[in-house]
Amino acid sequence: MLIFVLTGCDNANQINQEALQKSNCDANQACIYSSGVKVWLSNETISPETPFSINLDLPEHLKIQSAKLESITMYMGFIPQKFTKHESIYKSETMVGICSEKNMLWQLVLNLTNTQTGEPITHFYNFYVTY
Repeated sequence: MLIFVLTGCDNANQINQEALQKSNCDANQACIYSSGVKVWLSNETISPETPFSINLDLPEHLKIQSAKLESITMYMGFIPQKFTKHESIYKSETMVGICSEKNMLWQLVLNLTNTQTGEPITHFYNFYVTY
């Protein structure tokens, strides 16, 4: 059993590195993508089972199709995100569950559509949750 658990930890580290490379941004920091989308968290430090906000600033020609949070460290399903517009910023009030890991890497998967071209755009935003 211990060998299985240790092997799982090694795979999680490999997945974490791949997820970080896929996002092109530093975890837990504000990120501006080449599409003009800006993503940031209400708090730089996120704790499990504590509410926080995910904020988006979108160019006018981009529309949110779907968004979800998924854990990268270990499978915990996904948490759909609903963004509501507050003046010019979109916000999603959310929280993530607690797990046996003290540091969990989570990922926002943001699916957008360019309303001018119909082109789909996907951005990945990573953040750590610690307790």
